[in-house]
Amino acid sequence: GNIVGGPMRDESIFTAPYQNYSVDSPVCNNWADIGLPEVYDDPDLASFNSATTQTSPTDQTHFVKQAVGVFATGDAAGRAFHRVVDRTAGCSGQTTAMHLDNGTTQVWSFDGGPPTATDAAWTKQEAGTDRRCFTQTRLRDNVLLQAKVCQSGNAGPAVNALAGAMQNTLGQ
Repeated sequence: GNIVGGPMRDESIFTAPYQNYSVDSPVCNNWADIGLPEVYDDPDLASFNSATTQTSPTDQTHFVKQAVGVFATGDAAGRAFHRVVDRTAGCSGQTTAMHLDNGTTQVWSFDGGPPTATDAAWTKQEAGTDRRCFTQTRLRDNVLLQAKVCQSGNAGPAVNALAGAMQNTLGQ
């Protein structure tokens, strides 16, 4: 179904973690995007899949990204989860520049509450706009799944539906 409120006509699939930016505030690196090498690169990573979809090749009015890593053990997945939550302590409330590999710079403000033992959620808002990205990270047994929905206004319900649908495919 249509969970983001707009047509999505451009999709890309990735089979390895990647990062196409740097941030001025390193504590916010793992909140700036999902599916990152710093999080998923682990000798016990058994498989990784990520996908992005957006309104069109040149239009990110609605942007969705998913990332799923399956690890050999629950401990390995837990380490990946902690590479998100431990390394981003102190990011909430910060504003930082995000320098994209294509040469553009965006400025984002981050906000998020404390994680639970298995779930983390946060938002980032682009400076001077109402464009926000809502992100969830969920640890389920030996799987780390992440979902991000970016659009104007509240994408909270959409990211929750997306992460829930991803989790349901795990049979849990």
